[in-house]
Amino acid sequence: MNNFHDLKIRKLWIFFLWCSSAALTLYSFSCNAPHSNPLDPQNPQNNLGTIQGVVQTFSLPFTGIADVSVYWPSANVLVKTDQNGKFAINNVPVVNGVLIFQKEGFRTDSLIINWNGSKIVKPQVNLNRVPVLDSVLIFTSVINQYFPSQTFELDVLAKVSDKDNDIDSVFVSNAQLNLNKKLSFNISQNYFQTSVTPAEMNISDLEQAIGLDFNIVAYDRFKNSYNIGSGKVTRVIKSPINVIAPANSDTVSSNPSLTWQKFSPGYSFNYTVEVYTNDFANSQIVFSQSGVSSDSTSYFVKNPLPPKNYYWVLWVMDQFQNRARSKPATFTVK
Repeated sequence: MNNFHDLKIRKLWIFFLWCSSAALTLYSFSCNAPHSNPLDPQNPQNNLGTIQGVVQTFSLPFTGIADVSVYWPSANVLVKTDQNGKFAINNVPVVNGVLIFQKEGFRTDSLIINWNGSKIVKPQVNLNRVPVLDSVLIFTSVINQYFPSQTFELDVLAKVSDKDNDIDSVFVSNAQLNLNKKLSFNISQNYFQTSVTPAEMNISDLEQAIGLDFNIVAYDRFKNSYNIGSGKVTRVIKSPINVIAPANSDTVSSNPSLTWQKFSPGYSFNYTVEVYTNDFANSQIVFSQSGVSSDSTSYFVKNPLPPKNYYWVLWVMDQFQNRARSKPATFTVK
């Protein structure tokens, strides 16, 4: 019985020694094993790195931009920035390349990444906002006069905003008409404006511009261009607008009644009445009333006019702001 017990003890002891030896062997093998896993940071052949950066606004104060698409073509990896504009692209081959940034409302940008022997790069990018066309008004103006009998022009008014405040210039363009004209900035009205003649559009009749798109193009101070919107010409009012009285230097009271022939073009419109001093060298507007009903054929000037020579005109304006002006009619207040 004792011999059996001793034999059993010896077998257990041998098994224990074998297990200990095996564990030691496995530990030694593990400690001395080559770090061949490409993701193992201790692998001397590891050639993977991290691009860890931030995308911010172009203008001060710099603010992180969320949800920007950041694309690393070298590894075909696309990530998005967090609410603070931060992003990370991990475990990508350390190969120089171009990092691309894109978000609606901002100019697409890119950055050359040079690792320079490092395993981590931390780029910082500032994206420029795209200018916004808040409104655009494109309409035609026809001036009836004695010589030449009519003049025509296309008027462009564009309100443009840019949170980065780096707009350099704004143009109106149309490739078909070979038109590319710069708009001037009206400080008092806070919009860009210009007038374009048929000759500048290489056309003989302004009606040839009806239905065409006129693009509004903004340039920033880096000469980047943005096609921010467009407008169309809808109508040219060529029908005559005939004023009746006073005319031909009639002498009238200081509160004259201005009369005209009813205008019936077949579309919605209203009148604007204007009175000017009849001074060839320095004519000044002294009275204006817009929004006069299309059913009217006269207007009574309530504010007394001082004794002087005057002329008056009648404007017709449709719902798209297209307009035409009558020939001037002169009168005298004594």
